[in-house]
Formats: sequence, structure tokens, C-alpha cells
Amino acid sequence: MELDYLAYRLDAVSSLLKRLATVGYKREFGVSVRDLRVLRFVAEEPGLIQGRLARLCLLEKGASSKLVTAMARKGLLERKVGSVDARHIELRLTDRGQQVVQRCDEIGHAIEDDLLSVLTPSERSVFERSVAMLSRELRSRACARGKGA
Repeated sequence: MELDYLAYRLDAVSSLLKRLATVGYKREFGVSVRDLRVLRFVAEEPGLIQGRLARLCLLEKGASSKLVTAMARKGLLERKVGSVDARHIELRLTDRGQQVVQRCDEIGHAIEDDLLSVLTPSERSVFERSVAMLSRELRSRACARGKGA
């Protein structure tokens, strides 16, 4: 039985896709999709402040802090006192962290390409535009309600 609600269907697809990807990431690098999300944002913005990371990853600050600590223990990222404001913690990937992100990106793209191969090029284009539009709209509504995203 499947429920007809969009939120349920999207969550089910997301959960199944994350589970599939995590198997490969864990096997090769010992990281989950959630861990990798943290690493990818830090890769995109070296010196990223930990509070901003939580907002970008859509995580509570406590959960974000635990993930950062775990990634630092694995030698994938470094934490340093902020260069502009000592109250902030700046994050940077280590060389190993950069290698993990690069390799996991390759694996992730292969998984996505395989999954999306059931769609025609036209269907894939419509799908990707639709997801982008829905994402923008939901972020806009969250920001308008003061929930920032």
C-alpha cells in the first residue's frame, strides 16, 4: 500500500535512494549520506562556519555538531577558531576529506544516472526542473515563516 500524499512519496523515494547510496559510501569510506552532505557543503565553502553549516544541511545545531565531531575524528575535516570572530568555528576539509568527497561524488552520480535511466531525456529534464521549482518554493515559504532554509 502506498499513500497518495506528495510528502510521503518524496520521503519514500529519498529514503530508498539514501539507503542505496549509503551502502556504497559506508563500504568504501565509512560515511553516510548525511555525513557526506556535511563534507560537501564544507568542500563548497572552505572556512564555513559551523552555525551556517547547520542551516545549509537543514539540521539542528546539536546534530550538526555531532556530525562535525565525527568527521573530524575520522580525519575528514578540521575545525579552527574563527579568523574574524573567535566565537565561531571554521571548517575545512582535510586532503583525505577532499578525496572522499570526490570519489563519493563519482559514486553518487553513477547511482543517480542509473536510477534516472528509466526516464527519457525529456522526462528527466522536466523532472529536474520540477524538483528545482518545488525546492525553491518550499525554501521561500520556510524563509517567509522565519524558519530560514
